[in-house]
Amino acid sequence: MMTGAMGVLTQDILVTSILMGLIGLVGLIGNCLMLRALIRYHKLRTEFYIVFGGLSIADCLFLVISVPAHIIDMLEATEVNSLFWCRGSTYVSNACSFITAYLLVALAILRSILLTNRNITSQPRSVHLLVVTLVTYGLALIASIPIMQIYTFNDGFCQVDSTRDIISDAWLVHSFAAFIPILLVAFTYIMTYLMGKRYFSDSYSRREKEKSRLVTSIVIVFTVCQLPYRIFSIYENYLLESFVDEDEMIRMYTIKNYLMCLIMADKAFRPVLYSKLASDLSETFDEVINCTYCSKSYNIVPIGDNYHVCNTETVSTITEQQDCELRESERTASTSSSSSATSQTPLVHKSKDPIVVDVEIS
Repeated sequence: MMTGAMGVLTQDILVTSILMGLIGLVGLIGNCLMLRALIRYHKLRTEFYIVFGGLSIADCLFLVISVPAHIIDMLEATEVNSLFWCRGSTYVSNACSFITAYLLVALAILRSILLTNRNITSQPRSVHLLVVTLVTYGLALIASIPIMQIYTFNDGFCQVDSTRDIISDAWLVHSFAAFIPILLVAFTYIMTYLMGKRYFSDSYSRREKEKSRLVTSIVIVFTVCQLPYRIFSIYENYLLESFVDEDEMIRMYTIKNYLMCLIMADKAFRPVLYSKLASDLSETFDEVINCTYCSKSYNIVPIGDNYHVCNTETVSTITEQQDCELRESERTASTSSSSSATSQTPLVHKSKDPIVVDVEIS
């Protein structure tokens, strides 16, 4: 039988349950679109996007496990709960939190290399970032094993073992899941700023500015969404050591559930940032969202450096040919550099009719 916190199904529990469900659905769709782009287009498997793919996998796992676990806990659905689910959901949720946090550190370091390395040394390759991502997954999965022992299953509820030092465990988990990674990212940004003072802002290419802006936005959203819950959770553990009446416990429980919605929203915000701040990823997202892939007048294909949109067979004069080549060079210049994924996966509008250029000959 499903009731709610303290045996009462309140409006706050219904609202937070619906919010978590919606956030989980949006987050899963967005992160699946990111993974689809990496699987479908080989040219998009650059160093930054390999890390984004690792983030998307961790976010999907977190939402698939964490959303049902919290809804079951809020509704007190004891008949579907078990010791295996209690410890297993805690293990996966914490492991995914660690993975996300330290992949953001990797992104901050990659951004620093992008902005400060002026071809003095070789840039990291995609395979290097793939290895970093796999190592991060492995270490996070191993480090999360002891956290399972913190929780026990009692009377149908997943509870923290009363014999453990709850405050120390909370500090340990939240520090490695948020506080330490945020400090590492902040340190990396400060060092990048100091090393980058020797360069003029105009010396950065559009691709470098785009990637820097994207990583910075991801870090800001992560910090804003994570810190409130982490800080409040530690504060709650300190309060629970003293006597707290039932009304105060319900109030803290409600606040904590809303803050958990904010943590889940971080997983849903990231795909939005991918689609809005990365020009090449926005095209792959549009294939599904705006159904440009289904449209007969559009054809999304990975295109190499040597391609032509103009139909030269229909151009009859030298003037028309020059005008066609001029428009092609302007279009190429408007995209990012040839080393980026943007210029390799453009959205090409193919008209059924040949291009006709009106030329007035004097």
